[in-house]
Amino acid sequence: MSIADELKQSHMEILEAIGGLSAEELTRENAIGYWSVRDVILHIALWEGEVLKAFAVWRTGHDYDWSYARDIDMFNEFYMEAGKDLSLGMVLQMFNLIHSALVADVSLVGGEIWKNRGEPEWLRDITIRHNEEHVKKIKKYKESLNK
Repeated sequence: MSIADELKQSHMEILEAIGGLSAEELTRENAIGYWSVRDVILHIALWEGEVLKAFAVWRTGHDYDWSYARDIDMFNEFYMEAGKDLSLGMVLQMFNLIHSALVADVSLVGGEIWKNRGEPEWLRDITIRHNEEHVKKIKKYKESLNK
């Protein structure tokens, strides 16, 4: 399965995990740790946005400098604070748009680039594996609601 297909599948798993949750359940504070499901979706969208930028640099033959995100907690906190006033609809829109852009970008990379450079180590970690962790948490929350 291609990385683009894995990204699509990962996105579908997130959408399935949040399916059936009401707006109140999606925005309920402290539902998953101190975050709401909306916050988790925003978090995933923001990290996929970082991957989109990094992948654009990687495609040019360069390595991306991730040093600005070394303190992951501080990085997450900064972006979560910046997005705290976004509506649920805006978060879901951002989540879907960024993901679509990432899939499109990854899909456009020719086989020669993959052959010459190999897949960047961080690509699956920051997208698919990261998303899997959050899907498990969302499903656990959903189960706690008997859904």
